Amino acid sequence: MKSMNTLRKGYVVEYECESGIVRAGKREWKIEEGSYLYVGSCEKSCTGRLSRHLAPQVKRKRWHVDHLKELCTPVSALVLPLTEQELVGKLPTERALSKFGSSDYPDHAGHLFQMGLVEALSHLLA
Repeated sequence: MKSMNTLRKGYVVEYECESGIVRAGKREWKIEEGSYLYVGSCEKSCTGRLSRHLAPQVKRKRWHVDHLKELCTPVSALVLPLTEQELVGKLPTERALSKFGSSDYPDHAGHLFQMGLVEALSHLLA
């Protein structure tokens, strides 16, 4: 049996956001005040990936989620033994911000969902 460190894992980070516009490259998304959930993956070690999400600022904005820090504060994170694709597949697509954070997966609606962790868990554990 593989150890948990070598299994593919997905994670979710819950953010509390103010209303505003998030811009990344040529794209922009309207953020309403409230809770948002970002879905990502961390293959070998989740420490570095989650540290980036939970840090108040990053030196260089590399990913869509880095631009959230202008309006949003991370409040919780959870690593799960499900892949990023499995997590996204369990969440309602109508709650996803179109194409936010899903550049690697053009068939995904997005990886940022307008919902909090408690609501997301009701979908993820169903």
